[in-house]
Amino acid sequence: MTISFYRLIWALPIAFALHIVEELLCGYPAWATAITGHAMELPTFLGSNIAFVIIMALLTGWAAKTRSIGAIFWMLAWAAGNLFWNFVYHFVCVLVYDQGSPGLATATLIYFPLSLAVWQAALAERIVRPAALAGAIAIGGAFMGAVTAFGIYHLGGV
Repeated sequence: MTISFYRLIWALPIAFALHIVEELLCGYPAWATAITGHAMELPTFLGSNIAFVIIMALLTGWAAKTRSIGAIFWMLAWAAGNLFWNFVYHFVCVLVYDQGSPGLATATLIYFPLSLAVWQAALAERIVRPAALAGAIAIGGAFMGAVTAFGIYHLGGV
């Protein structure tokens, strides 16, 4: 039995919240500060992540209510950046820094399979075309790349 796309997408903000709890409990802000040399203050970490979860929930609600291609596209893009590409970020951190990254467990056990399940459901139910899904995933990657470069590593002194 498969879960329909419109039911499955409600797992996205829940997964996001669980990931933030893991990062908080496992010391992600201190870890990020140590590896980058740039302070990640707890209020900044919590504030940005809570805002991002709220955006995820609002986009999910918009997509579920309207079922419009625009709402679905932006929900998929936001989810790709915050879930799938976040998984990739944590995985790459393990390879680059040769140590565990706080958040790796939920990223691996929830984010990665949930992303694949949502994408598979979207395609199987013909909610989006493959090219639109690829575009949403690419935009999500650009978003996550910008958050990582500027928000975590302070590229360019930002």
